[in-house]
Amino acid sequence: MEVKPACRQAGGELSLKKYRVSLYICQQQTTFALIIKTKINHMKKLTGLFLILSLFTITAFAQSADQKAIEKQVEALRKAMVAGDRAALNRLTLPDLHYAHSMDVIQTRSGFVDSLATKTWTFTKIAITKLEIHVSGNTATVTHRLYGDIKNVGKDPGKTALGVMQVWKKVNGKWLLYARSAYKLMPPNDVPPA
Repeated sequence: MEVKPACRQAGGELSLKKYRVSLYICQQQTTFALIIKTKINHMKKLTGLFLILSLFTITAFAQSADQKAIEKQVEALRKAMVAGDRAALNRLTLPDLHYAHSMDVIQTRSGFVDSLATKTWTFTKIAITKLEIHVSGNTATVTHRLYGDIKNVGKDPGKTALGVMQVWKKVNGKWLLYARSAYKLMPPNDVPPA
């Protein structure tokens, strides 16, 4: 906004008094115009800041909602693995699942689900700690530690302590397990927290 006060009187000489009054009015107009210009600039800045904060809030809320949904799916998967629930395991995973065990065995979804549902190997207990979820669009990575009591056919019951990384995909509004890989935790991390 350009300030152009009407500080001059067209034609003729001004008396000293009229000049002072005219100068005073001109200064007041200039001051007022500068105040208005400053307020407009502040309003523009505040509006921009408000828009940026709104976008961050919307993004944070969306990510938070996705993180909560994924956390529920991770818990549902934990329960389904302990129960050996074939239907639940199929509902929570994608058909092209790659499930990598810590002992260098990779299973498809059918192999993973069948081995738990038929009790070829079972978890009698699973505890998950240090759960971290990172969402990027329709894909999320989940890392956590898994402490479990296991039973394999023909073997004595045992315990396992694993670091796990999972990849989840959002398909038709639902988060499903796409890939999983695990590695054995070394001492002292192989002992579950009390």
